[in-house]
Amino acid sequence: MGRIRSYDIYSSDEEEVVDPGSNDPQGSLPSPNPSTLPEDNGAFEIMNPGILCAVRAGDKVSLLKRIQDDVKLFQRLVDNQGNSILHLAAGMCHVHIVEYTVSKFRNLLQKKNLEGETALHVAARAGNLSVVEILVKSITEFSYDMLIVSKNNKGDTALHAALKGKHADVAFYLVGVRQVVSFDFNNDEVSPLYLAVEAGYLQLVHKMLQSSSLETKLASMFNGRSVVHTAMGAKRRDILALILSQDPRLVKLRNKEGRTCLSFGASIGFYEGIRYILAEFDKPASHLSYVTDDDGFSPIHMAAKEGHVRIVKEFLKHCPDSIELLNGQCQNILHVAAESGKSKVVKYILGLDHKQKRMINEQDLDGNTPLHLATKHWHPNVVSILTWNKGVNLKILNNNGFTALDIAEKLKESGYILRRRLTWMALVSAGAPSGPKPILLNTPRRHMRAKQQNTGKFKDRVNTLMVTATLVATVTFAAGFTLPGGYISSSPDLGMAVLVKKTAFKVFLLCNSMAMFSSVVTIMALIWAQLGDILLIQKAFQLALPLLAIALVSMSIAFMAGVFLVVSHLPWLAYFILAVDSIFLLALMLLIIPYVFSCTRQGFLRYIFYFPYFLMLLVVTDGVNNNS
Repeated sequence: MGRIRSYDIYSSDEEEVVDPGSNDPQGSLPSPNPSTLPEDNGAFEIMNPGILCAVRAGDKVSLLKRIQDDVKLFQRLVDNQGNSILHLAAGMCHVHIVEYTVSKFRNLLQKKNLEGETALHVAARAGNLSVVEILVKSITEFSYDMLIVSKNNKGDTALHAALKGKHADVAFYLVGVRQVVSFDFNNDEVSPLYLAVEAGYLQLVHKMLQSSSLETKLASMFNGRSVVHTAMGAKRRDILALILSQDPRLVKLRNKEGRTCLSFGASIGFYEGIRYILAEFDKPASHLSYVTDDDGFSPIHMAAKEGHVRIVKEFLKHCPDSIELLNGQCQNILHVAAESGKSKVVKYILGLDHKQKRMINEQDLDGNTPLHLATKHWHPNVVSILTWNKGVNLKILNNNGFTALDIAEKLKESGYILRRRLTWMALVSAGAPSGPKPILLNTPRRHMRAKQQNTGKFKDRVNTLMVTATLVATVTFAAGFTLPGGYISSSPDLGMAVLVKKTAFKVFLLCNSMAMFSSVVTIMALIWAQLGDILLIQKAFQLALPLLAIALVSMSIAFMAGVFLVVSHLPWLAYFILAVDSIFLLALMLLIIPYVFSCTRQGFLRYIFYFPYFLMLLVVTDGVNNNS
C-alpha cells in the first residue's frame, strides 16, 4: 500500500512512517495492516508519539492543540493496536477526553481495534465505572444499543470483559442496562452468569436472574457450561441455593465429563453443597447418587477417590445401599480408596462391620482386591491398615496369578524407594505368601538387562556398606586398646584395666567387642558379595545388614558407657550425658529397625516393630493422602 502519513499538526514538519507491508528499509515505526482492521474503521492514520503521549497523559489541551479541531483526522487516528483516541482515553479513565470525544465524534463509539473491541470493552476491562456510564449514556442517546451486546474477536461482550477483570461494580451496572447480556456466550461457551458465579458475586448473580424468563435461563445453562457446577466449584452454598431455587431441575445437569453436580461436588470436597442438595432435593438427589459419569464413577466413588470421608458418610446416610455400587472396573469404594491411598476412607469403610469382610476381599475385573491395588500403587499406609485387618485374605490371586506380595516383589526390583520398601515390609510382616506359579512379565532379554542393572546397583550398596563397616571396625579396634581409665602400672595387676570392676566398664567392653566382631564379619560377607552373583549378593545382604546394625548400636552404647564412666564422679553431668545419648540412640534404632529387621513374621515382634514402622510411614505419607 506504500506509505502511511503520520501527522502532528502542532509540529511544523510532516513525518513519514513506513508501512510494514512495504519494502522500504527506511521505516522505523510499525503500523497495523489495514486489511486486518474491522470495516467500520474506514481510513486510518497512525498517531505519532506526540499525540499518543498527550492522550495517555490525559492532556486535553495539548491534544486539541495538536489536532486543531481537524474532525476527520481526529476520527482516523489509531495506535499500533488499532485503538482510537476514545479507546485510549477510556482505558486510562480520562473522563474529560472521553466526554469531549463522544460529544464531538460519536462515530468513534462504534470503532473497533484489532481485537474487535469497542471503547466500551476497553473501559469495562479496565474497571472504569465513570467512563462506562458516560459511554453507555452516549450509546443509548445515539441509539447505538447494539454496542452494549457487541462482541470482540473472542466473543466477549463488555460484561464479559468487566467480569474477567473482577470489576463487580461495572458488571452490576451493565447488567442493569441490559440484563439479557448475562446469558450471552463467548467463543468458549462461557456466559457472564458463569463468570459471576465462578467469582462468587452473590448479589450480581441475583440481579442477573431477576425478571428473566425461565426458558432463557434454562437455554443458557444447557447450551453452555453449567452454572450449577460452577457454584459447586466456587464452594458457595448461597449461590447454589439461589440458582436451584429458580429451577430445581437444574440439579440434574451434567458437565462435559458427564458428572452431575453431586459427583463434581464430591470430587472437590464441597461438603456443604453436597449436604444441601441431599437434604433439599431428597428424591432427585437420591436418584443422582447412583448416576455414573463417563468414566463409570458414581458420586460416592469420587468422594472415596479424593479421600473425603464426611461426604462418603453423607451419601451413606441418605443412600445406605450406595456402598454396593461398582464403577466401570467393577471396583467398590474400598478399591477406589485403596488405589488412591486414602487411608482415612479405608479405615472408615473397614469400620462398617456388616460389610468389611466381603468388601476387603472383593475382586475387580482384573482380579485385584483392594490390597492388590494399594500394593501396586505403593501406598504403605493403606497396605498396613489392610494387613492388620483380620478379615483380609492375603492368598487371593489376581488374573495374572499374583498375590499382593508377588506384585510388591516384582515392582520392588526396579529400584530402592522407601515407600516401596515399606509397602513390601507391611506384607512380609503380615505373613503374605507368594503365588504358586507367578507369571514372569520380563522376557529373557529384559531379564538379563534388569539383572545387569541390579548387579551395578548392588555393587554400589556393597561399597557403601563396606566403607561403613571398615570405619566401625577401625574405631572399635582402637578403642579396645585405649580403655577409659587406663591401665594399672604396678604389680601385682600390672597391665590390667584400672576400672575393670565398674559395671559401666563391663558394658563398654562387651559392646565394643560386639561392634568390632560384627563389623569384621560384615566386611567378610561383603567381600563375598563383590563376586557379582545376584543370589550371593542377596544372601550376603541378609547377613551383613543385621550385623552392621548390631555393630552401629553396640558402638554407640560403648561410647555412652565410656563417657559415663570417666565423668561418674560428677553425677549430674554423667546422667545428663546418658539421657541425651539415649535419645539419639533411640532415634538410631528407629531408623535401623525398619531397614534391617523388616521380615519378621512373629506376632509379638510385629507389634514391637510396628512403632518404628509407623514413624517411617509418617515420613513418606506426611498426611497427603488423608483428606477429611
